[in-house]
Amino acid sequence: MRIKNELKKGIDEVLKKLHLEIPDYSLEFAPEEIGGDFATNVALIAGSKTEKLSIEIAEGISRALQEVEPDTIERIEVAKPGFINIYIVRKRWHRELAMILKEGKNYGKTNIGKGMKILIEFVSANPTGPLHVGHGRGASIGDSLANILRETGYQVVKEYYVNDIGNQIDLLEKSINIRQKELRGEEVSLPEGAYRGPYVKEIAEELESKYGKKKSFDCREYAVQKILSWVRKDLEDFGVKFDRWFFESSLYKKNKVKKIVNSLKSKNLIYERDGAQWFKSSQFGDEKDRVVIRENKKPTYFTSDITYHYHKFKRGSKKVINVWGADHHGYVDRIRASVAALGISPEDLKIILYQLVSLRRGGQQVSMSTREGEFVTLRQVMEEVGKDASRFFFLMRGADSRLDFDLELAKKQSPENPVYYVQYAHARICSIFREKRKKEYKKVSLTERTEEEEKESIEIIKRLSRYPEVVKNCAQRYEPHHLTGYLQDLAKCFHHYYDKYRVLSGDKSATQFRLKLVGAIQLVISNGLGLLGISAPQKM
Repeated sequence: MRIKNELKKGIDEVLKKLHLEIPDYSLEFAPEEIGGDFATNVALIAGSKTEKLSIEIAEGISRALQEVEPDTIERIEVAKPGFINIYIVRKRWHRELAMILKEGKNYGKTNIGKGMKILIEFVSANPTGPLHVGHGRGASIGDSLANILRETGYQVVKEYYVNDIGNQIDLLEKSINIRQKELRGEEVSLPEGAYRGPYVKEIAEELESKYGKKKSFDCREYAVQKILSWVRKDLEDFGVKFDRWFFESSLYKKNKVKKIVNSLKSKNLIYERDGAQWFKSSQFGDEKDRVVIRENKKPTYFTSDITYHYHKFKRGSKKVINVWGADHHGYVDRIRASVAALGISPEDLKIILYQLVSLRRGGQQVSMSTREGEFVTLRQVMEEVGKDASRFFFLMRGADSRLDFDLELAKKQSPENPVYYVQYAHARICSIFREKRKKEYKKVSLTERTEEEEKESIEIIKRLSRYPEVVKNCAQRYEPHHLTGYLQDLAKCFHHYYDKYRVLSGDKSATQFRLKLVGAIQLVISNGLGLLGISAPQKM
């Protein structure tokens, strides 16, 4: 980004001298098939706004730019109909390598957020059972995105919304009570939709052991807190720590739900029909109006969600991000409508929907049916493949793509396993520096740096220089998966370089440069894995 910013500054100076105002041109890393280090379409845009040919403008900009940035630009090539391809001098790339090493752990940090407050809510699974593998994907996306946003200058609060009241909690209590009766020898049958997992029996056994038939204890509260303790433990072991746990029940204890309904009524956005109260959400982009107060005078889940989202912003957040499972897609428009109705810009609410996860083992899909309470928990996946592999695999594809999680591949200690491949690159470099400290490494001869190695080194430095922009793009697009792809590519470059050139050699100059190069690779891999919540091991 440093070199890119230097070039942009130079291009802007040239445009000013040529009396051209082109604010919307692009300056990007040039694709390998085109040649050059950077490419810009500034002349093409200028040509569309003036009577001059784009190719003539390109040639004029190229001549002037080389005078403005002589220490950075080696040469410029103009291609029809007016593309400008810029080649950077090698010394500038070498200087970039030194700057990367100097910045260390701060490399990749930017301040595009300028301290803006963002609240990101994710996971938020109902406290009615353990977290399943789908929640793991949501946790990985939300937590990594929060890390990336903080790295780029935002103030971020990570929040878990606990639905601790309502029909699902009523059903959980009923399911536990039935299991308690079963433990006492009574003949029972579970109603349709009841919770059937073994954890329900576990809670029932604990309650029977502690309280028996006593009526003084709160079964609902006990069950919710018990399940939340499992959820907290699973998330902590998964590397996720929330800044705040927000309970739905608190919205009712302080009459916040009632106040929101009254606020909508005062705006003439509530009407009565069939004994229920309806919100005019269709006026704000929803496909139809929605019930907020049922015929029995009780608020709907939607009413709680309206109130919750309003108070997310009320607490000072300038932007709110929700990370939801794809099964919530029908909920997006109504939430946006409610935010707009309360005077908040829907643009300040970003909703990320992530698709399902399919687990595979040996080419066969693993059943994840929730019938009879049989599903694969996040804890089971973590125990089988580990936290690091789980998080990396969950983040390998964009949220809007279905994810096939190969359990056998995630356990392999081979280049086929992407997380192992990246972590092994870091560990390999650590071993090089351990060997260097011994000062007893074999100083083989004929290890001077060749022209071929110089070119390959420059290509690696180019990739290293892109890291801050990758992080920035992840933040701006709310897509952390781009970082996993970048790290895999960087690891591939390192392994190829390591297999071809001996870092520690008898040539002092070559050794010093190679140590700087692999040191920068180690630094970037460590920084990148840190943002993904994944460890960078020193030994493997």
